[in-house]
Parts: sequence; C-alpha cells; structure tokens
Amino acid sequence: MTVSRLTGVLGARAEGVELGPDMDPGVVAELRAALIEHEVLVVPGQGLSPEEQAGFSHLLGDYSPVPFVQPVPEHPEVIKVVKEASEPAAFNFGGVWHSDFSFLDAPPAFTVLHAIDVPDVGGDTVWASMTTACAQLPEEMRQALEQVTAVHSASASYSPAQQGLHSGLSGMDIRTSESAHETREHPLLVTHPETGKRSLFFNGTYVRGLRGPGIGDGTDEGGAHEKKLLRWLHDFTTHVRFTFRHRWSDGDVVLWDNRTTQHLALNDYGGQRRELNRTTVAGPEPVG
Repeated sequence: MTVSRLTGVLGARAEGVELGPDMDPGVVAELRAALIEHEVLVVPGQGLSPEEQAGFSHLLGDYSPVPFVQPVPEHPEVIKVVKEASEPAAFNFGGVWHSDFSFLDAPPAFTVLHAIDVPDVGGDTVWASMTTACAQLPEEMRQALEQVTAVHSASASYSPAQQGLHSGLSGMDIRTSESAHETREHPLLVTHPETGKRSLFFNGTYVRGLRGPGIGDGTDEGGAHEKKLLRWLHDFTTHVRFTFRHRWSDGDVVLWDNRTTQHLALNDYGGQRRELNRTTVAGPEPVG
C-alpha cells in the first residue's frame, strides 16, 4: 500500500490495497494509522458488497448504531445514501456541515462511504480539519474555549418538522422523531483518544447551543454572546484553508475520522443520480 497526501492540511490517497473483511491485520493497522494521521483517506477502485463493507468496517472497530435512518433491509449495518435523478434539487442528504451523529453520547469514530453510482459532474464531498482549526485558534481564544461545552441536538435535521424534506428522497427511509429534541453536552475542545492531539468538536448543524462563563446563561447578554460565538465558530471552522474536496468516482471508498473533521455533500447535480453505501464505526465519548 502506498499513501500520498492530497492537500497540505488533510486528506490522503491509499493505493495498492484491496479492502475487505479478510484483510491482513498488518495492512489494517497501516490503513488505520494513515486514516488517523490524514483524517480523510481515499481508497479508489473498490467493489465491496454491503456485507463485505460491513465486515471491513468491523476491522476498524465495533458497529456504531445509526439513529433515524433505516438501513438496507438485508444489511442492518449499512445505510444507502441515494438521490434519484428525478428528485428535487432543493435537498440532499448530508448537504450541510456536520460531524456524523455528534449528538450521541458516543458519536462514531469513523465513517466508511463507498461510491456505487455517482454523477459525471457534481456531488463532491468536502471535509474540514478541526485539528488544524484548533491549532490556528488565537491563544487567548483557545484558553477561553477550554471552559465551554457545546449542546448537541438532532432537532435541526431529524425533528418531525423535517419529515417532509426527508420523504422527498424515495430511495431512503428516514423516520424523524420527537427524540431529536434531546440534547447532550460535549466539550468544545477535545483530545483525540489515539493521538492526543487537540481539536474542536464543533459543527453548525448539530451544535444548537453553548455553555460557559457568560455564554448561554439565560441572560440577554449571554444569549447574544452565544449567538455571535456560534456564527464565528461556524465561519472559522469551515474556512477554505482547513478543507479538502473529493471528486467521487464509482468504486471509491472514503474513510474519515469524525472526531477531528466535519463535512458536507455538495448539492450541484440536479437531474443526475447519486448512490453510496455507508457504514459507521463506534467511538468513545468525547473527552476534553
């Protein structure tokens, strides 16, 4: 296996490897190390069945259950991300900046996404490195954010008010619920459990509030500060200088570390079909 960097910030391409459930443990360890180092790893030219993809994901860790999105009936660990050519261009799954299911007590460590049928043009995915963003925080700002926790919730994406949008995707079965309004607090600045590196555990979709000295304390001044800081964090963490953009080809498998990245799928392929299979690997509770 050869690994080559794709940007100066994050992202690498691994070639000369065939993914599957029966891989040599040494190769798996090498692949995992590359994934953690580069945060996003592109492995081209793969042909995994849903069962093989789930088996490969198990080599990286336990299965991470997926809320709200129903799996492929015959493969309970695989969800299909699909938008038909005939469906409205106004909405696509994953089309806002997010880190997969950060609202869980223990969000996924890794996501594995396998391209089955992608558009000739459009439908790229963009990732942003929260490790690099954290390293470039002004020192005074970093010290202040050490005292802040983020309130994560699925309400903006999976509350019943959003059911109409999700029902527009005929190839996906997404069932919203009042449980989406539940909240969980995670530290805003976290330590990676394997590298010890610091990163911002933030995304503008699932982080619905902030708690800390003078922030989100129920006062008008605290609320204004909270709103301003949320906007600043979104603009800062998704700046182009922290990003990597991948142009998909059929057969690509892309793996990424949810603990150190956020991402979005671009919705610029109206009239074209896009289908990918996704599995997720369990991670620990974020630690500040």
